[in-house]
Amino acid sequence: MSSHAGFPIDTPPTPGEVGLIAVDEHTSIGCWVHDISAQDVEIVVPDASLVPDVFMLTSSAKESIKVCRTLWRTDEMIGARQL
Repeated sequence: MSSHAGFPIDTPPTPGEVGLIAVDEHTSIGCWVHDISAQDVEIVVPDASLVPDVFMLTSSAKESIKVCRTLWRTDEMIGARQL
């Protein structure tokens, strides 16, 4: 099993898809979502400091809203696990 950005993966990461992070009931942030595994995602955002530790994530390929917890972050990237 290989790893990507600290996540173990069984398949290569997807090329990514457009998503939205709900910061609160009035604010969302556009993002680029890469599925790393069934539970883990890597997210690219303009400013990761604006994203709370627990947030709701939607993406163009997923019909549902996922609640995620931040595992790590850099200035423009977040690693998160779907709860």
